[in-house]
Amino acid sequence: MGSYDQLNMTALERLDLWDKTRLEALMPINILLFLCAAVGVFGNGVVIYIYGLRLYKQHAGRYFIPYLAVADLLAVVLSVEHHTVSNFYPVTNKLERLCKWNYMAAFFATVFSVGILLIIAVQRYLKVCKPFGGQMTLFWRRFALSLCFMFSLALAVTAYFTFGLEKIYNKELNVTGTTCRRLTSSSQTFTLIHSATCTLFVVTEGAALIVLYWKIGKVVFRQRKQNLGESKEKKTNTSLMFMIITIIFLVSFLPRMITSIIEGIKVGLWETLNEKAYATVRMLEVLYIVNNLANPFVYAFMDVKFVSEFKKTIPCRKKIEEVKSLSNS
Repeated sequence: MGSYDQLNMTALERLDLWDKTRLEALMPINILLFLCAAVGVFGNGVVIYIYGLRLYKQHAGRYFIPYLAVADLLAVVLSVEHHTVSNFYPVTNKLERLCKWNYMAAFFATVFSVGILLIIAVQRYLKVCKPFGGQMTLFWRRFALSLCFMFSLALAVTAYFTFGLEKIYNKELNVTGTTCRRLTSSSQTFTLIHSATCTLFVVTEGAALIVLYWKIGKVVFRQRKQNLGESKEKKTNTSLMFMIITIIFLVSFLPRMITSIIEGIKVGLWETLNEKAYATVRMLEVLYIVNNLANPFVYAFMDVKFVSEFKKTIPCRKKIEEVKSLSNS
């Protein structure tokens, strides 16, 4: 930050200076968050409409997509709102209850979305690798979603007690502020246990997804080589689509998991970083939101039915086609 004449500044003025300096460093992240919110709401809204209302009955293999889109939409909105509020009050946050509820709500939606990915992987594994064995009936699909919902809620409730307002000290300005983040000084043991539990959940799920899609991938590529017909081709395309979605999840969550472990172990991690380093780490930390807005793009590139239905919903599409046909004739 440079050197400041602290003799001519009150503690409140130094705190305000620190807050404005950090807010300025975080402004690119806020712009990114607003873009993520716009793209995520529109993209997942389209997915909910297409898969939930137009393709729901025709394609049982895509049963979980509308639920995943709802979870992703909630995760985008709640995560963006939470991070934006925290960024606008980086060291002068007084909204403790809002901080806790924001963390809990965003945590629930994110975990629920991630949990649905595992359910989809199990469904794809049974359909591709065990086609003549027991499949996920409507009862078991609903049961899996309910179980995922309850687990996500339980994990989110614990977040209420491990996140909140924490005091932070700026040695250079000799001033203490408050920020919304993981509680590492007041309840370090409980926070570390919660962080380890969440990390174990992500690692376990990541490993399960890798194993399941590795098995699915071997069958898919073998079927593609054998060219087993149109129905098999559609099944392999759907599996590849979900494999790409899973890869995006694994990559986007990696930085968040690393910072989560480090901040749980090292008290005062964020205070050791200068403004540029702090903003860079924060940028990497919020990249997990990409997982909640990328899926519509994957569907657009890989699901022909989705693209076809989406085109039908475009306003004035018929008039445009008529104009094109008249111009060509």
